[in-house]
Amino acid sequence: MKEMLAHLELLRVQMAECERLQQAARSQLKRDVYARALTRYKAIARELERAIACLPDFKPLRRPEIT
Repeated sequence: MKEMLAHLELLRVQMAECERLQQAARSQLKRDVYARALTRYKAIARELERAIACLPDFKPLRRPEIT
């Protein structure tokens, strides 16, 4: 699980870098490339979060919200 959490953190760093590069890009082509990469990183992060939540030893870092 530690490896999965480390990879999730790496994905979050990569997502932040894609957002930064997308905003700094001067050409539309580069902005589009970073936007597509960001979309893929987000999808992978969501999938990894779901997998981590299904692990038997998973303990949420925060309490679930009460509705």
